[in-house]
Amino acid sequence: MLERASAGRELGWFFALALGAAAVLHGSIALLGLRFSLSAESPALSLYLLGLASPTAAALVLSGSTGRWHFLRCALRVRGAASVYVLALVAQPCVLALAWLLSHSGNAAAPLRLSASSGLGILAVGQLWVVLGEELGWRGFALPRLERLLSPRSATLALALGWGVWHVPMFFVPGSLQAGEHAWEFAAAIFAWSCVHSLLYSRARPSVVPNLVFHACANVTLNLVEVPADSRGALTAAYLLAGSGAWLLLGRTRSVEPTGNP
Repeated sequence: MLERASAGRELGWFFALALGAAAVLHGSIALLGLRFSLSAESPALSLYLLGLASPTAAALVLSGSTGRWHFLRCALRVRGAASVYVLALVAQPCVLALAWLLSHSGNAAAPLRLSASSGLGILAVGQLWVVLGEELGWRGFALPRLERLLSPRSATLALALGWGVWHVPMFFVPGSLQAGEHAWEFAAAIFAWSCVHSLLYSRARPSVVPNLVFHACANVTLNLVEVPADSRGALTAAYLLAGSGAWLLLGRTRSVEPTGNP
């Protein structure tokens, strides 16, 4: 009972800090009318990067000075079978392949196609900040505590909701990835990614290294493949199918032990 109460308090503070910081930092970009850019000269970049790190910053603050290094050592230790890392690498390409199949079965006019942008190199390097800023918080800190209160499936859905809300301010920033997405497509992607993340974590806990790999690969893959408007519905359906498959598999994972994880 004490473990559950402690997990609940820590989760309350975690979501307040992570979502609050993102609302202030990313919300400021929108309120100031700044356009999203990865250029070093962009006044929005520093606000964006600080906001990206809010989940991990919240986790480190709440871990305390005595538990912080233990948390980092556990979360960043390489664990899990090779198959876990293969899944992390191929999950997003498989979703896009499924979207391609669905779009062709529906006679979509425009197929998916490769489209590498000039800023891809900067984007790829920047993924280290993105994934470390997010995953140590979402999967390293919040997920195991949610699993002390809920089943793996319910914990995944709860975290997907929080993760989705955390992204909301960027929908109001011109030029951002979210500003160009439909709400239903984004929600389907968050659902699918959250289920895959939980599945990866269940096979390597308390390490989040597979989650770092998956998150980075998903972001880079999405910037390598252009999805025409006629195929957006197929992509949404692919996310829902892939997420449902991963969510069903979560029913076969064990719940977190009360005292054995971060």
